[in-house]
Formats: sequence, C-alpha cells, structure tokens
Amino acid sequence: MGHSQAEKAASRERILEAAAQQISERGLDSVAVAELMQNAGLTKGAFYGHFESRDAMIAEAARRAMQNGQDKLDPLFEGRKPPRLEKVIDVWLDPEHVDNLGGGCGICTLAGEARYAGPQVQQVVADQFKANVAQIARALGDEKRATARATAILTAIVGAVSMARAVGDPGMAKAILANTRAFILKNRGAA
Repeated sequence: MGHSQAEKAASRERILEAAAQQISERGLDSVAVAELMQNAGLTKGAFYGHFESRDAMIAEAARRAMQNGQDKLDPLFEGRKPPRLEKVIDVWLDPEHVDNLGGGCGICTLAGEARYAGPQVQQVVADQFKANVAQIARALGDEKRATARATAILTAIVGAVSMARAVGDPGMAKAILANTRAFILKNRGAA
C-alpha cells in the first residue's frame, strides 16, 4: 500500500469511527456530512472520495457501531463451553451499558430508528439481531426452541435498554433493567 493509499485508509477509518460514535450517541439523523468530516479532521469535499453516498457511509458506520457492542459479547463465547445466560444478558442490562451511549451496543441504539433509515441500515440491524439471537440460543442450549426463546429474550433486552434510556429517571431505569433481567431468567424455558 502506497503512502497516499495508507493515508486514505486512515482517513476512512477516522470518518467511520466518528460516524459510529455520533450514531451511538445521537442517532442516525444526527450525522451530517459537513459536521462529520470536520469531526474527522477532513474537508467536506473529501467525503465522496471515501463513500459513494451518505446512505452507504451510514450503513457502514452502523455496522461499526454494532461491532463496538459485539466486542463486549464475543469474549464470553471464546471457550468451548457457552456462557451462562445470566452473563450474556448482564452485558446488555448493565446500567453502565445503558448510560454509555457512545460505547454501548448498536442494536439497542438503532432498533427504533432503522425503519426510517432505509434497507442498507435495516440489513445491518437484521444481521446483528440474528448474530445476537444465535449467541443467546447457544447460551440457552441446542434444543429446538432455543432460537425462538433467544429471539424473545433479545427483544425484551432491546426494549428494556431503550426504555431505561428514555425515562430520564435513574431509579426507574434501574427497576426496568432489574425487572427485565428477573423476568428473562424466570421464563428462560418458555416460548
């Protein structure tokens, strides 16, 4: 890779990191090309040298935001034996995760917005949802109904995190997370 190609790759990484951070903290609509490029230390005119469109960049940045959250889950699954369900759901239902918009999982951030974002971002969300369901199903075991139960569990988690972030009351948020955790663990065999 030549020097200019290396610089271009580094610039693209700065743009994607800035966009993923902004999406995680403020949502999809917050990403304006001019502001994003300024945050990445680049000129607005350089944007189209890196991406074919804003939508393509948003989809790639959404994938990056998803990966940032996935990086917190993957270590749990490194061993031969799957982790206990409690360990998996505690990654999401941890109050620090709820408070850390910039470092939290993208699926909780984008679930409510993706339907307005178009098919590229919807596909990113769908892919991440499927991957997380597969991980939860692995933690549940390999029974036939594990995928259905894992789908319900992840949906409850995303709803709980979204509501805990939305209510603006730390006590209520803590109760939402604790009650959802208790419900999931009590009903892990249902569905």
